[in-house]
Amino acid sequence: MLWGRDLPEDLLLEILSRLPVKSLMRCKCVSKSWYALVTNPSFITKHLKTSHNLNRGAAILRLGGGLDQLRLSTLSNETLEVSGDVDISQFFQDEVSVVSMFGPCNGILCLSGTRWKKRDGHIDYDRLVLWNPATRESKILAPFPRKPKIYSVSHLGFGFDPKTNDYKVVRIMNFGYHCKVQVYHLSTNSWRVLDSSPIPSYLLHPPRFSSYLNGVYYWLARVHDYSYMGRQLLLSFDMSNEVFQEVLPPPPEGCNCIDQDIAVINETVTLILPCNFDIELKVWIEIWVLNECGVERTWTKILTIRQISVFWDLIQLREDGLVVLTEKDQCLVLYDPRTQEARNLQIYEARSAQLVSYTESLVLLNG
Repeated sequence: MLWGRDLPEDLLLEILSRLPVKSLMRCKCVSKSWYALVTNPSFITKHLKTSHNLNRGAAILRLGGGLDQLRLSTLSNETLEVSGDVDISQFFQDEVSVVSMFGPCNGILCLSGTRWKKRDGHIDYDRLVLWNPATRESKILAPFPRKPKIYSVSHLGFGFDPKTNDYKVVRIMNFGYHCKVQVYHLSTNSWRVLDSSPIPSYLLHPPRFSSYLNGVYYWLARVHDYSYMGRQLLLSFDMSNEVFQEVLPPPPEGCNCIDQDIAVINETVTLILPCNFDIELKVWIEIWVLNECGVERTWTKILTIRQISVFWDLIQLREDGLVVLTEKDQCLVLYDPRTQEARNLQIYEARSAQLVSYTESLVLLNG
């Protein structure tokens, strides 16, 4: 790598920004100047943009269903072949029964480890970890502020504040009709309580897919009113100004669907609406996208996935238009909605699976 000394700096930066993270981690050992270059925030940003444009990424698969089956694995994002397993104990010192993934955001994942409470039987997020799978760097978040003595349900969101270049985790604790909001800042490794909270009657639906986009995190929510189910809407949280906002209700066709989910696909907020199954136990899934024209926002249906067995569960909507499902025998299947062709991915015991694709990045978590 000594040839780099003879290259103009601009050309060297351009060449290095196109290298995968694994190669750049080796470049850090060449010299102090190369180490400073690879860890420079400006270069990290440039490399992230280049990796995104080159579609350079990978995937993380979480398999659940019990302590003996809990597993994290790395996969090729193109072939979805398993390339290795991740040691969960490096993140969670105590045994956890459930691991959930939030993100990705600039190549970073937020992992939550959950265990059953022996005292009252309910579960909560016991420990949070930020993790860069490409660099293998991780950071255990500061403990939550003192937990309330009364029962609460927690919902999490993870994203990036582009104004302060800070990564944040938002935690919403729902005490029935009252909410309390806490925000974690990576820059200070600390939590603080927000003065402003969502309307106390919000009940959030935890997203199963990545729902962060351009500094904003999204949830599906219901507002308690005098109707039977309550009014449904899309709720957003701006990571910069830390303000909640009601975006708009889902399409009328999906207002009574209890299994709908929100996701971000191809840089677009996407709504997933499973429709009623027919006499042959086949279900169809409608995919709607959020259109934004100035201040006006509308939903548009772009795809209907037909003839899906009611025993299959949607795991991932991919940017190439394919979807990943779990079959009734707990096997992962790659499905093409256009041709209705399905391919067995040879990944079994996939109960409670979560599959996340991410762009490789050099983002630092420990300074």
